Amino acid sequence: MMRRGTEAGEALRDPTRGAPVLIVDDDNFLTDTFQLILEDAGFYVETAATGTQALAKADATPFKLVIIDLNLPDIEGSELSRLLKEKLSGVSVILLTGASNLQKSREGEKPDRVLEKPIDPLELLRVSNSLSSNL
Repeated sequence: MMRRGTEAGEALRDPTRGAPVLIVDDDNFLTDTFQLILEDAGFYVETAATGTQALAKADATPFKLVIIDLNLPDIEGSELSRLLKEKLSGVSVILLTGASNLQKSREGEKPDRVLEKPIDPLELLRVSNSLSSNL
């Protein structure tokens, strides 16, 4: 299911919308749920299922916050975090991880926050608001 703002080829961005957020996870249920929560809170949200898609979207939109799953099908989330921080000036990154791979998420580029799955929607919203208010 495609939500507003996620259609491929959308060239123009509405500057009156909230801070742009990118959610990168291959779990469609999770990305749809997070997108609804954050859009209801006023964020402009796009989603990507892979790191490759995320990097392409980052070329078109200056995201201020990126939420990344540690285990993506094509790249490690911590590596994607590093690449996005190089590409997007001042971007904040939330890395999502399971308890079994929490240590792995602490290697490489440091995300701004690590949230352990299962993610409480209110915690996601609180952290997203906190990080985006610092931008």
